[in-house]
Amino acid sequence: MDRKLGALVILLITCAIALSVAAHFFSVFPFDLKITRELREEQTPVFSQTMQWVSVPGETWIEAVLVGTVIAICLVWRRWPEAVFVLATVSSVVLTSVLKVLIGRPRPPSFPGDPGDLFWSVDQFSFPSGHVLFYFVFFGFIAFLAWSHLTGYVRWFIIAICGLLIVLIGPSRVYLGAHWASDVIGSYVIGVLWLVMIILGYLMAGRSSVVLAGRE
Repeated sequence: MDRKLGALVILLITCAIALSVAAHFFSVFPFDLKITRELREEQTPVFSQTMQWVSVPGETWIEAVLVGTVIAICLVWRRWPEAVFVLATVSSVVLTSVLKVLIGRPRPPSFPGDPGDLFWSVDQFSFPSGHVLFYFVFFGFIAFLAWSHLTGYVRWFIIAICGLLIVLIGPSRVYLGAHWASDVIGSYVIGVLWLVMIILGYLMAGRSSVVLAGRE
């Protein structure tokens, strides 16, 4: 890891810790209320439908289908390291659950929670956003793979779709009343950090396999 990348990682860790601590002590910030109010003032049918549909891939069973499908494609193409690290993106879900319980920030009052939900002990907490964290890590890694291994229109189409989902999921979660803007900001920061770590692990594994192949 070079100095610039190391400095970036340290900065991300510092920001992630600072935002997490702030979320623990403050259930909401003044700018959260302002951003939520401004987003909800936009009530056009197209905007409303877009905000709702963007969050659909973040449903637990759809996340499982997405990850499983990409892993299956990697296995068919005999891309073993890629399959392993696509599976590793699921760690973002575990990270989200741990942080939610540790930080314990309550959801916005508008959140339509269900205390009878099997995962309510975790879902009742707001920071970080599981949708945002999963989107950034999973779709971010897919975009990285597309950039690294594909060419032409297919590469740019996949990157564009992944990028659009990552950008829109934050406003979507605020608009739907599931999170505060500060939850989303913190999730993006943590997502960048987690994605960088997964990509570094993937690149290191690739270099190790090249070295081992050269020794045979």
